[in-house]
Amino acid sequence: MTTPLRYHLLAASMALAFPLATNAARAASPYPALPPTLSTSVPPNVMLFIDNSGSMLQDRNNNWMRTDLCDFSSNWSNCVNSNTRNVRDVLDDESQSPNTKMNIAKRVSRNLIDSNPDLRWGVFSFHVSNANTVGGSERGQSGVLQSAIGQGNASAKAAISRLKARTATPLGEALLEITRYYEGKTSLYGKSNNSYNSPIQYRCQKNFAIVMTDGDATDDNDLPGSGKAALPYTYVDANNVSRSGSFSVCTSADGASCPAALEGSSTSAGFGDGNNRYRALRDVAKYANEMDLLTSGTDQDGKSFDDARFKKQSLQTYTIGFSVNNAVLPAAARVGGGKYYTADSESALNQALTNAVNDIVASISNAGGVATQSEAVAAGNKVFQPVFNPKGWYGELRCYNVDANGNFNPATAQCSPNGKAVIPAHASRKIHSAKISGSSTVAFAFNDSTGLASMTTAQRNALGADDTERRKIINFLRGQEGQAGLRTRPDSLLGDIIDSQPVVVGKPAGETPDSDYAIFKSAQASRNMVFIGANDGMLHAFNVADMTELMGYIPSPVYPNLKSLAASDYGQSGGTPHAFFVNGSLRQADIKTGSGWRTLLSGGLAQGGRGYFTLDATQASNFNLASTTVKWEWTDQHATSMGYAFGAPIIYNVRTSATTVTPAVILNNGYENRWGQTPAASNTSALYIVNADTGALIKQIDVPGSTGLSSPAGVDYGQDGILDYVYAGDMSGKLWRFDLTSDNPASFRVASNPVFDAGTSRPIVMRPAIAALNRPDGTSLGNLVLFGTGKLLTDGDRSDTSRQTLYGIVDRMDDTPVTVSETALVEQRFTDSKTLSGGSQRAGTYRKISGESIDLRSESNTRLGWYIDLPTSSERLVASPMLYDDKVLFGTGVPQSTEKCTPGGKGWIIGLNPFTGSVPADRKNRAYSFIDISQDGKSTAADKIPFASGDDFLAGFEKDGIPTELTYVASETRLVTPSPRGDTSLGDIGKVVAQREANYSAVFTGNAKEGVKTGRPMSKPASTGKGTLYGGTIGSDTVDKETLLSPATGVKIETTVWREIK
Repeated sequence: MTTPLRYHLLAASMALAFPLATNAARAASPYPALPPTLSTSVPPNVMLFIDNSGSMLQDRNNNWMRTDLCDFSSNWSNCVNSNTRNVRDVLDDESQSPNTKMNIAKRVSRNLIDSNPDLRWGVFSFHVSNANTVGGSERGQSGVLQSAIGQGNASAKAAISRLKARTATPLGEALLEITRYYEGKTSLYGKSNNSYNSPIQYRCQKNFAIVMTDGDATDDNDLPGSGKAALPYTYVDANNVSRSGSFSVCTSADGASCPAALEGSSTSAGFGDGNNRYRALRDVAKYANEMDLLTSGTDQDGKSFDDARFKKQSLQTYTIGFSVNNAVLPAAARVGGGKYYTADSESALNQALTNAVNDIVASISNAGGVATQSEAVAAGNKVFQPVFNPKGWYGELRCYNVDANGNFNPATAQCSPNGKAVIPAHASRKIHSAKISGSSTVAFAFNDSTGLASMTTAQRNALGADDTERRKIINFLRGQEGQAGLRTRPDSLLGDIIDSQPVVVGKPAGETPDSDYAIFKSAQASRNMVFIGANDGMLHAFNVADMTELMGYIPSPVYPNLKSLAASDYGQSGGTPHAFFVNGSLRQADIKTGSGWRTLLSGGLAQGGRGYFTLDATQASNFNLASTTVKWEWTDQHATSMGYAFGAPIIYNVRTSATTVTPAVILNNGYENRWGQTPAASNTSALYIVNADTGALIKQIDVPGSTGLSSPAGVDYGQDGILDYVYAGDMSGKLWRFDLTSDNPASFRVASNPVFDAGTSRPIVMRPAIAALNRPDGTSLGNLVLFGTGKLLTDGDRSDTSRQTLYGIVDRMDDTPVTVSETALVEQRFTDSKTLSGGSQRAGTYRKISGESIDLRSESNTRLGWYIDLPTSSERLVASPMLYDDKVLFGTGVPQSTEKCTPGGKGWIIGLNPFTGSVPADRKNRAYSFIDISQDGKSTAADKIPFASGDDFLAGFEKDGIPTELTYVASETRLVTPSPRGDTSLGDIGKVVAQREANYSAVFTGNAKEGVKTGRPMSKPASTGKGTLYGGTIGSDTVDKETLLSPATGVKIETTVWREIK
């Protein structure tokens, strides 16, 4: 599983919220108040079906009103038909009879449209052919279009106001007519003289129907398979292949398609008869969700509706029972891809409709990078997905159960009852905070009593002018709603989660020879927590079992903006700007201190502030007290070079003497540390090495001539648990090596020259990966540093078209390195691309890479690396490289796109042989496919792509959006223990930090200069690179899954990768 380092990839916002946010004032920060990838996208189509059957003239208790005008008990239809004493007119009139179900539905529906003006609304109802009568011909009419989607909200509201309650309740027929409208076909019931104009504009557009009804179906009898011929339709199978089907409503039990008991019910419901198929709504909803509504033509992007990447356009159905509760409505929603809500009053109906729309909005929300519970493929694994919506700036943390093959269905695989994180009542929440006193961190409970008294003067002043205001803000942040003048949060108390990626703290999974670790593993075997930072001021911890919040933590650097969260105009156009808080990356590790084995969680704030924090995440009981939760903070109060803390820390042992080590947290200083200073000063770079247990500074290494240090990666020479080197890039495009091999931390240093200089137009912001470079005979050649360039932090970055590059650079480990020149590198190039439409091969667009002759491991090689210029204007590295035995994976993004179906841009996942910069190869240097193109679970010639320049294995595949950080779950894992070589006099002193997989810990096994002492090698979890790759894309809340392959012949397992350079 990759380390969470998505600091510069910000999820794109949907068009429905875009107008609210685009003009918000800029925050007091060097970074924009809104994500630079914020862009318009495709608003969904929502058809609101309003039941206007005769019973809607009753009140919410299903009683007749205005009995003073007519006796409804004897013949209610006669009262309406005869309009006795104008009773029909009175009941229709909203001012005279505001409490009929019909008038309540009208009022609530119009308000719903006003509250969600950026959705594309349409209105359907039952057909009233004669508004003066009920019964007779009115009893069997189907649905009719009252206001077309795209006609405007005024038209939709006017159509709602014109509705009359007169008809029967043929719900199945009505929804079937809605599907005909979405398909752009002719009416099945003669409701349109011509074919409908489908409202679907784009192949990626989502389509919904909200069915609001007050009763069971009646006169629902003119349906496919029951009164009409079966309907042919097209659906898309699991392999993305279009298939033909035939639809009929259920008339008898027939397995899963027509179960005797409706979904969600345990009793047989029956199937009705030719007079009324009362469960037909369920059958039509299932059909509408399974069918491909449009199978030909092009969308407004000029792309085919049969585009393999968005092959299916379907309809999701939500149902609302207004003063009715039957088994058909929830079953219809379940098989129709929506949700079911009930209401028995105007306020409840308003809430039900609001919930339905909020769920629709959430379904087109923006997701960040995902995390998994386990790093190995197994049944019972879970996937965690953060989601945010800028309409209200709220977030969700979703949890899904995964099967043994790594698959899950978001509609049915939720881990908890509501499938997402739950915030407890404000008074019962455990929320902690901290202040800096001198160089120490003092933790306290965040509340309006002892917590307020514990704050510094600056913290109190940031929350309000006096204690009354401060208490209001504190309680707002704790989740109290209903305070006068403060913002309401009807959707979620969890704030927007934009860049922070979940980290799961479960059963300890490290490796170490320390015997106490086995006891620790056993003691913590049942723990199950997930942590995520949010832009509500807090880091949150949740119990995976029920997704209930265990703890919130407010770091001290975020206090200046906390009060803004409560503003009633927060994030709105011209209002209080959206702000970032705990938006950075997290890292966990198991370390042993004087109190025994503990699990630490360290993270930064990214745009949220200048600082890092470390918490004790060993067990949930720690969270009862602030003092046992918060270990320490490192902020700009400790070091003026501390900037905005982008990047994930490293947690590993460092030397403290010739015979001792201590667990430490390695921090990069981030960016813009001098921002806002008067007079203006240049930014600087530094690496901080901090005692993991106490937060005391062990060593600060300043980097001369550098402007902001990026996320670090470490090298453990000898795999003995001791950190020897750190590599990190900077905003000036320089790659630096830090030497931590001295017995005296005071002598830790940065090399006098950078290992490589890509130039100021090519900033290095993502963590590099490091591979030991050895000849076939085992001779060490140094370290191969794999990285890429480009950033996306400010609005100006989005329009930057500077060429960015992927690199594999050899560091020969000279004590004083000579900066590698680009002329010493071999250029590889992307030479061709090909789009496949599906069928026997995976649908998608693929890149071909050149095969320039180079192998950095060969005895004849004289080159010092390779490079690949990214071919698309504005393309840049956006995900940390992931390194395995035979391949390195890069995620790149292209933030400029004119296509509506790629909001925020497009992207690529690129897979390369790290030692050649070309196609991944097996141990005999034979190329293979790193993903499963032929969909048979193995790499064969069938995985070759038919490029115009010749069949070949791919080097990359396109993503329909900018990729988030990648999460890898291994199918094959092993413990690798290198053979001891040379001076191992340090013994087992490194065993006090448990070993984790290299990409997860950001510590790679590598080479060192001559004379470096080591300890005894430790076992380290490793993967062959075969498994499942999960990831998201900006502008979408889907989780993409790819099958990663390793070659059929296997890969070379290097066991002497740590040898000294002679």
